Amino acid sequence: MAYRRKARARRGHRRPAAAAPRRAARADRRAARRHRPDRRAPDAHLPRASGTAAIPAPAPTQKRPLKTPGRTAGRFALGLVLLAAVVWYADPAALARELAAIDLRWFAAAVMASVVSNIFSAARWAAIARGLGLSAPLGALARMYFRGMTMNVLLPGATVSGDLLRGYQLAQQLNNPLLRSGLSVLLDRLSGLWILCASSLVALLGAMAAGLVPAERQIWAYCAGLIVALALPWLPLPVQRAERARRQALQSGGPILRSVWLSVLVQLFSAAALWLCGFAAGVSLSYPLMLAAAAPIFIMGAMPLGWGGFGARELSAVVVLGALGVAPEQATVTALLYGISAVLQGVLAAPLFVVGDGARTS
Repeated sequence: MAYRRKARARRGHRRPAAAAPRRAARADRRAARRHRPDRRAPDAHLPRASGTAAIPAPAPTQKRPLKTPGRTAGRFALGLVLLAAVVWYADPAALARELAAIDLRWFAAAVMASVVSNIFSAARWAAIARGLGLSAPLGALARMYFRGMTMNVLLPGATVSGDLLRGYQLAQQLNNPLLRSGLSVLLDRLSGLWILCASSLVALLGAMAAGLVPAERQIWAYCAGLIVALALPWLPLPVQRAERARRQALQSGGPILRSVWLSVLVQLFSAAALWLCGFAAGVSLSYPLMLAAAAPIFIMGAMPLGWGGFGARELSAVVVLGALGVAPEQATVTALLYGISAVLQGVLAAPLFVVGDGARTS
């Protein structure tokens, strides 16, 4: 009994067992949990917690390569090659005779018709810009338009350089949003191209109905090409930037519709300028036929190849006017004179760069 009492006393007075050691509290427990060795390293392809979906890594953005002097020189060289090929095909000796026999009176009339066409172009651009809610007085935009023609003379790329300058001037000199200013220039070009194709198609169908041109296979193929060009605004494009521009143009169709009559006048006077250049080169072609042939000639002249559209415009003139019975040397001279008229206007408009169109505000 004494032994049992002693054993119970030892058990009752036994020291309590020490508690399990605990980690000292840290100032930032959440940060400590993040650095546990069993925690997964942050990775974009792994879930950050159980039961959550993996977060895919963002696709790397592809930067658009900037234009380099090599690319610009390549385009300029391509334009020269096209022009040299046209001159070779037309026979340099025959081409020299045609250039020496130019009727300057008809050429002067062609320059005047081209000036009127460009004034209507500036008015169309101003109407479209005002339809977009921009400040666009006609006088200021006419000066900007002709400055753009000067830029087209100074830099290669046909009308691209002048169009960029027009959008920049409209934004900076008249305190307009840059994006909408550029959109007004884009809509101005698209409106002109669509009405140009429509005018050529109507003129060609009228000439065929009047018996001015035979209904041959190549003429019907040209009609089909114009119809496809007219349907392009409603066809989705594979290039993302072009598709975005197409949708913007369709969504902003109101200003374009209100300026359709100006676009018609632009194309009528532009075709008249080409027709008069043909008269200066000795081409006896009716105005409806020249209007019917104008679409590919003007479109190729606006392509960013070479300098001032030279080369591509002459090549198109040889092909299209040749289908209407015009000799290659006469078609080449006609297109050359039309391009020279634009160069003269750009040179004469150079002093407009010293004329301001409004004060910038910060």
